[in-house]
Amino acid sequence: MTGGVAIILGPLGLNFGSGMTGGLAYVLRAEAEDVLNRDFVKLAELDLEEENWLRRTLEEHVHFTASPRAARLLSRRGGLPLVRVQPIHFQGTVEATWSPVLAQFKCRHTILPAVAAPISQAAFHA
Repeated sequence: MTGGVAIILGPLGLNFGSGMTGGLAYVLRAEAEDVLNRDFVKLAELDLEEENWLRRTLEEHVHFTASPRAARLLSRRGGLPLVRVQPIHFQGTVEATWSPVLAQFKCRHTILPAVAAPISQAAFHA
């Protein structure tokens, strides 16, 4: 990984983060301890603003995919059970890395909303 933001909601493979030089990954706390490549990455706790960004991203994910795992995370009491994985020599800031993701939320109207019911064929012939 060299840039961007990734949220991993499932198990991690061995050597996670090997070669990671940029970007941020968010992983379940319970999955993180034993599989990270500590030569390349380190764990960091979330701050409140970052947790809000993650919640917003997970809400979008649930909206478009109906992910039961993301929905369960959002329904939990207290904080999200996620931690940040970042390169040891992280360049830039957390805010700057999230900036392109957050900009997409402001442009939401350009993304087609999830369709609750099938579109009738008559709509295509009008």
